[in-house]
Order: sequence, then structure tokens, then C-alpha cells
Amino acid sequence: MTRTFDITPLRSLAAVASTGGVHRAAESLLITQSAVSQHLRKLEREAGVPLVSRNGRRIAFTAEGEELLSHARAILSAHDAAVARFDNRSDGAVVIGAAQNSAAVVLPIVMSRLRERFPDREVRFHLDRNATVRSMLDDAQVDVAVTSRVAPELTARTDGFRLRWLWSSTAEQPPADASVPIVSFSPPCTLRQPSFDAFSAIGRRWHLAAEVNDLATGLEAVRVGVGTMLVPVLDRLPDGTVALSCAPEPPAIQLGVAYTDVTRTDVSETVTQVLAEHIGVDRVELLHNAAFPRPA
Repeated sequence: MTRTFDITPLRSLAAVASTGGVHRAAESLLITQSAVSQHLRKLEREAGVPLVSRNGRRIAFTAEGEELLSHARAILSAHDAAVARFDNRSDGAVVIGAAQNSAAVVLPIVMSRLRERFPDREVRFHLDRNATVRSMLDDAQVDVAVTSRVAPELTARTDGFRLRWLWSSTAEQPPADASVPIVSFSPPCTLRQPSFDAFSAIGRRWHLAAEVNDLATGLEAVRVGVGTMLVPVLDRLPDGTVALSCAPEPPAIQLGVAYTDVTRTDVSETVTQVLAEHIGVDRVELLHNAAFPRPA
């Protein structure tokens, strides 16, 4: 029997990886959690192997799941490019590209406001790496791209929207004289080099313990004690994690709302305004996509 992987379940698979869990994936796709779970089960039936493993509310990808995820992203990218090619976007969906590492902050804030602002248009998110959503913006596959950057000119915060070093809530923390294991996104990544530099700056030994390509895998690596990861947070830490003690002060972070010459002003201004209301005017920057630095 010929296997068929439908595009909608593949989109749910990619959203789970990008947001770090079923609940946030459902929020980003504007569907229910049960629908996302059904999509994952459908893909597993079609693949004939488990794609994810679950432990309560936690979710992690199997080796086969990681492989299918890679194919899913390529399929979705080709699909969305084809849609953009034949969609003049004048009465189509409002599509927001957002970086994975800040998706948990962006989604709850922006989603409901956009649905109120554009009641007659479908609102959806594409969650991926910073570099990917920036490229999608250049290709008119998304209306704006919400990205993150380290902002050394700003003062780092102790509450609200900020970066935190996450550690497992069940694993013993590394001794002060031990090398700190770091979990990082593979390059290009905005927070990769700053993660290394922060420990080097205080003379603390560190080593790269794991490289990941999606937030769900990174958070699961933290939860099982593989290492620490630098992650943007707003009000609370992800389930199963605590703050790493004796860690260097995280750098300040800023969200950027990137637009192009064809972006509708009401979309870019709405996204910028609602983010500024929740995380502060100084923590949100609206700039043309060509003016934003590219992640290293």
C-alpha cells in the first residue's frame, strides 16, 4: 500500500517541534490540542513506527520522528511557496513567521489580538528558525517575521521578558568547578555564540553537550539533564525546568518585527504594538528585513 503523508498532520508535526509541545502547537495553528494529537497518531499509523514519545505533558521525538520532521519541513516550505506564488494575499490569510526560540512568548500575546484585528481573514503562524522565517519574508511567504536578537545596548531584566538559563528540575546541578554542558541550536542561531561567550566571560568552563534543530528536542534534552539552554521566557519557565544556579547573567534580548516593501502596514504595526504592550517598547524593534542583522 502506498504511504501518504497529508499536509495538515505534517504541519502539526512541525508546529510541535517548533513550539516545544502540543498545547502551544495547537495555539499556533488555531486548532484544539486533541486535533494535534490526532494528527500525530495519523502520521504514526501511516509511518508504521512511533514518531514521538510522551511523558505526561512532555513530548520528545524518536529518531524516526526527527527524520520525518526534516521531510515535513521541506514539504511545507515547498507547499507554502506554491501557495504564495498563486495567492495575491489581498484577501488571503495573515501569516506571521516567528522564530522557534521565542515562539512561547510571541504566540499567546499576538494570536488573539490579530484575530480581533482581522476577523474576516485567516490568521496563522509559521514557526521555524530565525534565518528561515527571514527568508520566507523575502519570498513573501509570510507577512512579517518576528525574530530575536541579543541587544547588548539594553539592560538585562530580572523579570518579565528575558533570557534564562534552564536546567532540569530533577537532575543535580553541575558543581561550581565543573565544566557546564550546553544545549544549543545548530547554526545559524542568534543565541548560540552568546551562550558560549557568557560562560567564557566569567572564566567558567563549558562544553557543547548537544546540538538541536527544534525547540521541543532542546527542552527535552534540558529536562533529562543533558545540559543547560538559553531560552527566552516571559512569566514562567517551561515545565520540568528550573533556573541554572551559578550561571552568568544572561544578555538582554529584543524581539524584531521585520517587514518588506510589500508588507501591509496594518499587519506590521498591529504585531509591533501588541508585543510592545506586553514586553515593553524598548524590547520591540520594527525594521525593514534588509536592515536586520542575519544570525550567525
